[in-house]
Amino acid sequence: MEKLIYAWWGGARSGEAVRRHFLSELQPRLVELGVERLQFNVADLDLTGAVEHMRLATGPNPKPGGIVSFWLTSAYRRAPVEALLAQAFERIAGYVVTESTILPNIEHPGKPGERTWGFSQVSFLKVAARLSFDEWRRDWFERHTKVGIETQANFRYIQNVVVMALTRDAPAWRGIVEECFPIEAMRDLHVFYDAVGDEPKFERNLAVMMESCGRFLDADGVDVVATSEYILHPHAEPTL
Repeated sequence: MEKLIYAWWGGARSGEAVRRHFLSELQPRLVELGVERLQFNVADLDLTGAVEHMRLATGPNPKPGGIVSFWLTSAYRRAPVEALLAQAFERIAGYVVTESTILPNIEHPGKPGERTWGFSQVSFLKVAARLSFDEWRRDWFERHTKVGIETQANFRYIQNVVVMALTRDAPAWRGIVEECFPIEAMRDLHVFYDAVGDEPKFERNLAVMMESCGRFLDADGVDVVATSEYILHPHAEPTL
């Protein structure tokens, strides 16, 4: 089995319109095509007052509107699924990834077809220009993972390492991260960094996170999208 992730751009349609169409029309058709562990993330949230890095870009290189992820017996058999997604969205970028479940969602497990509690931050990572891929991957996995767990209020944390791009002109992302947070973390960094009412802890966690990110990411090496997450399968995530 292989995990595939498709970032998508919805054009002028609202996130709400895309969500309705996906859940009512695309989900059953994708299941008929044999996908397993289907998941849909859509940037349909009100970002008024959200922290700056979560706001969608509207310039010449807008951030994706979300992701579709699923598993197939082989990416070789993706053609019908990819064609359906290409028809549904203005643009798609597909990747084969290896999934590493750092924190399974055992605190607020999603129910099939229902929106997961809180919100899901999806981050698209590029290799820093000064590092080889092996150096970048080692720093991310062996050093930054611990920081990501200890300095944030995330209750789901999935690292996806890109094995290969599947579509033409796909951005040169080498990692895709899925993290779930309480909804309040969208607008309050003290919640985000698990330091409500504790200013020294907030400053410490923020500094540690920024230092860690700076080791393996360039300033323009990450795109972040705040999304609603829909787990569209009965599969339970592994426990720790």
